[in-house]
Formats: sequence, C-alpha cells, structure tokens
Amino acid sequence: METDFEKLRLKLAKARMKEIKAFYIMLCGCLILMPYLIFINLKTNPEFHWFWFPIVGFGISILGYSIYLFTGKRWEENKIREIMNNQNNLKNQ
Repeated sequence: METDFEKLRLKLAKARMKEIKAFYIMLCGCLILMPYLIFINLKTNPEFHWFWFPIVGFGISILGYSIYLFTGKRWEENKIREIMNNQNNLKNQ
C-alpha cells in the first residue's frame, strides 16, 4: 500500500516539475525575444512603438501562468489531499 502512495507522490512531483520547467522556459523565451522585437521595431519604424503590445501580452500570460502555478496548484493539491483523507477515513469506519 505504501509503495502505491509513494509512486503517486513521485508522479505528482514529476508533473509539478514539468510545469515549473515549462514556466521558466516560457519566461526565458520572453526575455530573449523582447529585446529582439524592440530592436526590430526601432530599426524599421521608430515613430510607432508597437513592441509594447507583445510585451504586455507576454507579461499578462506569464503573470497568469505564475499565479496558476504557484498559488492555484497548491489549492488543487490541498483539495486532493483532503478528498483522499476523507476517503481513507470512510474506509476505516
């Protein structure tokens, strides 16, 4: 029984690590891409600063994903733990 629980914990930890890794890849991609877009904008059309649109878009998506990843996932994990504890208590009665 304990080994199944450990396997589940390992599986959840690996899934969580994948999500965190995806967040950091997205963040690094944004940090690499934005200076390039600013350079292109200022070289081709310095009168209109359109680079703000992708910066705001990426910023909103990164903020939303970080809120989901670092606060929303904890809520989900706590709720799953609560449900599993309730099921274990029902089995024990």
